[in-house]
Amino acid sequence: MEYDEMFRDTNNYYLYTKRSASKLLINFARKNAGKTILDIGCATGEYCHELNKSGFSCVGVDINPEYIKHANENGIESYVMNAKNLGFPDNSFDTILLFEVLEHVDDPSSVLDEAKRVAKKNILITVPNSTRFFELKKMGLTYEHMLEKDHINFFTVEDLENLLSKNFNKFKIEEKEPISLRAVNLPWVLKYPIITLYKLKLIKSNVYNRLYAVIEVDK
Repeated sequence: MEYDEMFRDTNNYYLYTKRSASKLLINFARKNAGKTILDIGCATGEYCHELNKSGFSCVGVDINPEYIKHANENGIESYVMNAKNLGFPDNSFDTILLFEVLEHVDDPSSVLDEAKRVAKKNILITVPNSTRFFELKKMGLTYEHMLEKDHINFFTVEDLENLLSKNFNKFKIEEKEPISLRAVNLPWVLKYPIITLYKLKLIKSNVYNRLYAVIEVDK
């Protein structure tokens, strides 16, 4: 097994990965976003592409020029920008997406301040969840996202609450995407029914892969 098979480098990952947009995150945006959207950290623009097909107007920004080149070549309006210094006027977009971004940046508060400046309605956030890290560690397990090379922030529910409370008065955080620990090491013929029961919420988990946050922008 090679090093890069174990530790994913997101600086180039999306150039070679098709259909990387999560259906769960797309539905999260569809449910909560306003008509105009800015996707911060858009990578190659797959979320914008899917949301534009659904009738939204989505613009993307990313710090990686290769990602933006690829997005523009595929018809996505996108720009090379630093999330801490966006080149848009105040209140430019109904909704700001920060999907899997805050774990990568050195100053999440500054990113949130800038997102708040350009948002009219709300900010939608997802981050990898580290809330049950030590419980998993006792079993010799960990979250997949702990193997990302460029993650510098690791959020529990409490960590994310503390961060958002510095910038916003109204927000809601939920743990989502349950991890089916009861299916670990089972053959697929048994694993699939258990995973299905989790999805149907007939079995509950206390370990979840992501945190989802909806922030109401109050200006």
